[in-house]
Amino acid sequence: MAQRQTNFLDAGVTFGATFLADHAGQLMQDGRLALTELVANAYDAGASSVRITWPSETGEEFSIEDDGTGMTAEEFSARWRKLGYNRQIEQGKFAEFPPNRKQHKKNRVAFGQSGKGRHGAFCFADSYHIETWKDGWSLAVEVKLTNGGREPFEFSEPIKKKKPGHGTRITAVIRRNRVDAESLATAIGSKFLVDPEFSIIFNGSALALLDLDTVNSARLVIEGLGEIEITEINPQASDRTTNLRGLTWWVQSRMVGSPSWDGLENAGAILDGRSAVAKRLSYVIKADLLKPHVKADWTGFHATEESNKVMKLAREHVIRRLEVHLAEGRATRKREALNETAVAIQDLAPLSRRVVGEFTEAVLAKCPSISQGDLTKAVAVFANMEKARTKYDLLAEIATCSPDDIDKWAAIFKRWTASDAEHVLGELEWRLKLIDKLEQLLQRERADELHDLQPLFEHGLWIFGPEYESLHFRSNRSLVTIVRELFQRDTTGISQLRPDFVALPDRSIGVYNTDGFDADGEVSGIAKVLIVELKHGGATLTRKEVAQPEDYIAALRSGNVVQPSTRFDAFVLGSKLAPDGVGERNLAEPMNAVIRPMTYERLLKRAHARTFNLLDRVRRSFPEAKPDADVEAAVNENRSLFDGASHAAESPTTRYQEEHSDPKLIQEQNSVGE
Repeated sequence: MAQRQTNFLDAGVTFGATFLADHAGQLMQDGRLALTELVANAYDAGASSVRITWPSETGEEFSIEDDGTGMTAEEFSARWRKLGYNRQIEQGKFAEFPPNRKQHKKNRVAFGQSGKGRHGAFCFADSYHIETWKDGWSLAVEVKLTNGGREPFEFSEPIKKKKPGHGTRITAVIRRNRVDAESLATAIGSKFLVDPEFSIIFNGSALALLDLDTVNSARLVIEGLGEIEITEINPQASDRTTNLRGLTWWVQSRMVGSPSWDGLENAGAILDGRSAVAKRLSYVIKADLLKPHVKADWTGFHATEESNKVMKLAREHVIRRLEVHLAEGRATRKREALNETAVAIQDLAPLSRRVVGEFTEAVLAKCPSISQGDLTKAVAVFANMEKARTKYDLLAEIATCSPDDIDKWAAIFKRWTASDAEHVLGELEWRLKLIDKLEQLLQRERADELHDLQPLFEHGLWIFGPEYESLHFRSNRSLVTIVRELFQRDTTGISQLRPDFVALPDRSIGVYNTDGFDADGEVSGIAKVLIVELKHGGATLTRKEVAQPEDYIAALRSGNVVQPSTRFDAFVLGSKLAPDGVGERNLAEPMNAVIRPMTYERLLKRAHARTFNLLDRVRRSFPEAKPDADVEAAVNENRSLFDGASHAAESPTTRYQEEHSDPKLIQEQNSVGE
């Protein structure tokens, strides 16, 4: 049994009969693409010419021969047998020229990447013959498709013999996918003839760029310099890449630099390698007048006034031509996008429908590489904007965002609905504004500011701990009244203008509670009472001050408004802590209370921590404008005019509550305990 298992593993990987067709894809189905790839192999081999013999009937032989570097037997084996051969890793990104080739520049960019181009001959037949020669020896072998098994294709016994020179020749009898000679010559000629150092002999005749049916030439007069000729090559079919597409500069029948679309990005035409037009069109610019401005290695032009002027005018001409071609494609894409969003558009007014159409055209003009799916989504969003009350306010905001911010907004929209984000951000904004207001008031030592501070805690009890997040903790006027009566027996100066808390000259006391419930879910009394006592600015909390809430708790328990089970939690806040006032006081039953002294500084640190210190980040991102010195001086000099009652009416707390409080909630809070 063990021996049989070992034999099974030794069988290795096998291939299905259709593996190579799946691997090579369109290359083994499209005759134009197949022959273009074979010519590209010759181009990558540094050939100066390639000869193609193409039959007029199926069943006849075709051949393609180049004068490139050729391959040794070892190189052929390493390249032709390997599936997934990476040309750029194995040989580099530039073409390899024969050693005796006099080439004015050696930076011909190679086409090859995945090594699939060599399978092009299988598009026409199940077998082909290849001969390649280099270093005085030739290698000839037949390559044949298999029906699957250990190899997707196989080789005949190689024939080696002496042969001078260098090159490669592939022949096969065409059994399928034959294309007519004229369209084939146009396809390969429009692709490769932009390089004047590469010639194509097709059925005995040299292909000439200007003889192709797909070219259109124009002459431009450059004032003070001379004339240039721009030839547009439009084969109608797009390539897989933009290699040898774009603008090609010729000077005295020699190519300067490499073909590319560089230089058009900011010149009014948005064109890149993702667009079909960029993979189809080519422009050859014959500019012999720039010969004095060519760099010594022919990789480009020197940046002179003359060369810049010529290049600018040439690019402007190309842009005008591109606009014509892009407009043709945009019309089709526009109709498709509008058909997909017809449901969203149908309810719009005629003017709004026209605006949507103009928007679609503008997107296609500015972003020709946008996918059809994304275009449809953009049109749908814009149509909904037309229906919305705020119209394009959102788009105006997005227009000010950086690309990174737009990506972040897209991620947020995927995770959050607008309603959820509004609720969360609104709550967070409210809390940050509360912290900001607390900081402002705590910097002052006036009694009125102290009393303005206490009402804020009704909306900021969450600062003291997670349990106080609940809206069930509210100010209880009945409890406040008992504490006020405690002070009225032996204290003067209690403000009657503050019904929600006890306002004393040097302190304020707020009392908040939450209900308790029995097993049936009915209210059974008060579960917990929170007391917040604020000392005036600059106050130091000693043992005496920390012990004072015991009197309030005792008065509340004796007033029969709480139950024996009611728990008390008291916070005494001041500017500083005395050595004897630092400790927390735990009072056992019947008091059942905890008294916690705390400085305002520590309280604010808690508040910042509970909001993830976002306020500091907000301030850094949105710094406040410097105040007007004259305005501030006028306010300070005339402060007496708005002190007293008017100050109370227009206090920061009053304004804050008006801006952020829910009127219904305030009404409910004021009714508690009455």
